[in-house]
Amino acid sequence: MGVQVALVEDQIRKDGSIVPRVLGRSTVSFEKLLEFMAKDTGLSANDMSATFTQFVKALVFYLPEGDQVQTPLGTFALRVRSSGADPTQREVNPEGAQLRLRVDRPLLERLRLATSVEIVDTPTLQLPVVRRIENVESGGTPNQGLAGQILHVEGSRLSFDRADAGLGVFFIGADGAAATRAAVYSRIGSSTIDCKIPELIAGDYGLEVRTRPTEKDVRVGAAT
Repeated sequence: MGVQVALVEDQIRKDGSIVPRVLGRSTVSFEKLLEFMAKDTGLSANDMSATFTQFVKALVFYLPEGDQVQTPLGTFALRVRSSGADPTQREVNPEGAQLRLRVDRPLLERLRLATSVEIVDTPTLQLPVVRRIENVESGGTPNQGLAGQILHVEGSRLSFDRADAGLGVFFIGADGAAATRAAVYSRIGSSTIDCKIPELIAGDYGLEVRTRPTEKDVRVGAAT
């Protein structure tokens, strides 16, 4: 999927400019990171954790001496700032110390090459946007579930008239032809929907949220 980005109005400049905003950030836990790092190495997650502990100890040993520490991530260094209202009377002390990382250029280039960006929302498009789908009955498993289970759908502009059979949450077959409407379990504002997965033939389905912000057209926000 890559990085999902919304183009939003710049609230600082307020001159009609638009700026990108990354959507749906999730946090990778330290434990999950260690498990990933330990794959195919012959080392355990505990070994990786011990390495991290020693790495932090090394930073605490070298950086307070004014040294810079080079790593595959880049170069770590301490930055010291001054404090005080009067610029001619400012104090410099360890309280103003900050950790700085000058990222390794080859690493940054690898990240750029590995990153794809999908623009899912703009100020002029005004479509419903589906950012995340989780199965609340299986510990938040993303993008999958069984008939009768509840999916938690997050996004924006997800409001619709439940009485209108043409609107709501729809499951779309792989061939794009069959569309089955879900029974809406609950909805919170325009950003969250909990819906029950209908009885479907086993297979892969896309999910669409269909809304009608005007009386003229139906707008669709899709996720696969």
